[in-house]
Amino acid sequence: MSAADSDSESDSAHQESGPPTKIRLFLRASNLPKSIINQEPDTLARISYDVGDDGAGGDNEDSSLHQNQLLDETEVVYKSSNPRWTASFAADYSYGSQLLFFVDVFSVHTNGSSGISASMGRFVNKQGLKFLGRAVFDVQDVLGGKKHIKARRLRKGGVVYAHVEQQSLTSAPTSRSLSLSSTASKTSDCRMLNLRLRADSLVHTHSIKSRVVPKNRIEKPDTYYEISRPSSGTWIVVYRSPAVKESVSPTWDEAAIELGSFYSASSPRSSFISSPATSGEDLSMYRIMITVYKVKRRKCKEIGSFETTVESLMGASQTMAKITGYEDEDPSNRPEEEEGDQPAFQLRPTPTGGADRSDKITGNITVVKASIDNSDEVLKQSQRFLSQPSDNDSIGPKSLCETNDDDSTASINQVMPSQPRPKFSDYVGAGLNIDFCVAIDFTSSNGDPRTPGTQHYSRDGMMNDYEEAIAAISDTIEKYSSNKEYPVWGFGAKYGGKVRHIFQCGGSATAKGTEGVLDAYRTVFETDLIMSGPSVVNSVLAAAAARSKRFYNAKTNMQYCVLLILTDGMVSNLESTQKLVRSYRDLQLPLSVIVVGIGRADFSEFHQWSGAPSDVRGRFKFVEFREHQFDPDTLSRKALQNVPQEVVNYFLQRQVLPH
Repeated sequence: MSAADSDSESDSAHQESGPPTKIRLFLRASNLPKSIINQEPDTLARISYDVGDDGAGGDNEDSSLHQNQLLDETEVVYKSSNPRWTASFAADYSYGSQLLFFVDVFSVHTNGSSGISASMGRFVNKQGLKFLGRAVFDVQDVLGGKKHIKARRLRKGGVVYAHVEQQSLTSAPTSRSLSLSSTASKTSDCRMLNLRLRADSLVHTHSIKSRVVPKNRIEKPDTYYEISRPSSGTWIVVYRSPAVKESVSPTWDEAAIELGSFYSASSPRSSFISSPATSGEDLSMYRIMITVYKVKRRKCKEIGSFETTVESLMGASQTMAKITGYEDEDPSNRPEEEEGDQPAFQLRPTPTGGADRSDKITGNITVVKASIDNSDEVLKQSQRFLSQPSDNDSIGPKSLCETNDDDSTASINQVMPSQPRPKFSDYVGAGLNIDFCVAIDFTSSNGDPRTPGTQHYSRDGMMNDYEEAIAAISDTIEKYSSNKEYPVWGFGAKYGGKVRHIFQCGGSATAKGTEGVLDAYRTVFETDLIMSGPSVVNSVLAAAAARSKRFYNAKTNMQYCVLLILTDGMVSNLESTQKLVRSYRDLQLPLSVIVVGIGRADFSEFHQWSGAPSDVRGRFKFVEFREHQFDPDTLSRKALQNVPQEVVNYFLQRQVLPH
């Protein structure tokens, strides 16, 4: 066959492929092998992919010889032979083409010597893993299966199930795109459901053992819950709560969940998906199932579940607030109510094999709080703050923009036409001082910092990803800082029962140099911090803006501020955050914002923002840690790439030349 014939056939095959669509892959497993002491395993799955002509088979470990591209890995599901991973994988797919996913399943040894780190790109150490088998899935086969599900048996026992969900694609993709992301559908709905639940009368609190063993000697289980949504006749997990330790009546921490994650692509799209929250929107469209589990000793077991809607959750929360007279408060501070006074959902065993749901009640769930956050209040507060004069600055934002009496919109080159454009090194030589602020994500999505494989976990003096990113960037900034006094802030944690969107890390307002920043970060875990959510960075942006505002009047004292934000996922209210960053540039505040993404979230919107033209993005730069984790110099260089130019532009707009 000639090359021309080959090319012709290839073009023909491409033309025969159907229209492009966006798909999302969900994974679960069942009956995975237990350990020799009959303990259910901690499990994760690694996903790689291949676009080729190989057929899809069952469990085929020889397929590891293929040059597959490693995509990512799921989170670790603890003490379960039947894991349902919340991580999902997105791809652009054309009907009729072949796309293979290779799923490698591992059991994880989570003892202290395993050295596990499950962040994005920093995969779990091979020494801490036991290979259970490989399953190969062809997207064509999965889409053709009943309920878009296919199963593959593993050689060492157990079955892996793949479910493919078709999602809308507004335009044809320019290239194949594969990425790990949350299970949220990519709608324009960026609202957050703030949810807090409490359980009581759980069936595992009653046992024969309790009759013969004193109550203070009975071992209590850990409990957690999962939220699932329907998809093509099956249920997929979109959220898993942190476990409450040893409690028979657990009250889980408040969760912040993207409302769009409850949208099912198999349901008719409703107009409220892309519209702001209104009192008349139909929240009953969001069907969900909440399942409660207990973890005790060597295994995890379901207690029960119930089906409901987001509308019903919010209605139960409002009813409870009317009954108790308390709202958005820590339930431990509420007066005790008589049993049955508070509205509750009843847990029942989840039916299997098409059976009807049992009438047996296995527990009650009370909705402590359910609300939708759609507020730009932090943005408004920041704008009001910036419009007020500070102690050292009597100039308002309107004056800040007046760089030229004749033409406030004059370009940088028009401001000083007779002067050669100075360089960043010229300002450094003239005494430039860069002020540095650090903000760190302490939301619950990072996981329990005491658990190997979570983002904040560190052992034996080895740095986690947060620490490595701080050290790499701070070491570079130090070269341009005179006093090396840096404020260190946290966000997303709960103190005193309230979520703090900004709080001080460390014992003093500033930390001395890189080591001081790292010490301040580490001391947070010695406090009574409760990792919570959501991820809101507008407060730390406002704090950095207030700090940089002090430098505006100091024309002879060349100072500039850089804010470093480290987060494990997309922030809430991204649009208001973008407006805030752009407003600081328009106000000519000497401030650059750098965001470093830690972990395995979908950072596509951060990448898109960072790649926009400067007039759209403001002084903003995003870098994903996993892309440079083995090269701190490259990480620092990429993160600070725009700062020299932004510094020069700022001082030229202010008509400040290096002396």
